[in-house]
Amino acid sequence: MASSPRLRRGGRGREVLWLYLFIAVALLVLEGVGQGLPRQIRAYANDVVSPVLRLLEQPIRAVQAGLERIAGVSDIYLENETLRDENDRLRQWREAAMQLSRENERLRLMLKVPGREVPPAATARVIGVGGGAFERSVLISAGASDNVRRNLPVVDESGVIGRTIQVGRWTSRVLLVTDLNSRVPVRLERTGDLAIAEGQNEPFLLLRFLPEEVTVRVGDRLLTSGHGGAFPPDLPVARVSDVSGDLIRLEPLGILGKLDYVRVLDYRAVPVDDVIEVPADGEGEQ
Repeated sequence: MASSPRLRRGGRGREVLWLYLFIAVALLVLEGVGQGLPRQIRAYANDVVSPVLRLLEQPIRAVQAGLERIAGVSDIYLENETLRDENDRLRQWREAAMQLSRENERLRLMLKVPGREVPPAATARVIGVGGGAFERSVLISAGASDNVRRNLPVVDESGVIGRTIQVGRWTSRVLLVTDLNSRVPVRLERTGDLAIAEGQNEPFLLLRFLPEEVTVRVGDRLLTSGHGGAFPPDLPVARVSDVSGDLIRLEPLGILGKLDYVRVLDYRAVPVDDVIEVPADGEGEQ
């Protein structure tokens, strides 16, 4: 009597199951005794399967790329709308600024007020830092050959850093605003009151000689007042960082700890042509 096809399939299934069990046990034994064969088999299996996985991955990657492209187009559209609005606002501000600039220029010419722009004498690089506990100065790569003179203001991109005190042929020494010997006449930007910013050989300055009735707030800016002739007016110097009773600490706006390039301003408090010559005794008398 012939066996049925279902019985034959069941017998082959049991044979395959026993074969798989035998292979699994053999691999476990080899792994247990420290043979590298199972790891090699897994490595070969990975090599064989990886092309198939890459092939199956392609449709998924294509769908992801399409979704990202759609999302990117939506983001770009929104960003373009935002940029259009910002450009419109900037154009309005630009027109207003240009109109104010033209009006200021006309008024300056009508009143014969000289321009306040101070041309740079030189742009130099900081090549040395003054050492010692009682010195806050830097050495820059510009000197008399670059039209640098003593007591010229020196600034960086953020504000005043000091003034030249020694000028050589190719180098100059700059006394920083934090030096104990530094005194910068300033005015409180918010109120216009005058004071002095004093160096302390510390990272901060102290505000001195401010009228007692003036209220100082943390964050107030101090600008050069133009008094004394060393600095032109309206250069940013420092910001109020702490107010403790009569003690007002200032944080310099110049990046004194990371100085690289600086500008030496060609500033003269009184132009040479406008100096009044005082006659000697007896001269000019009728």
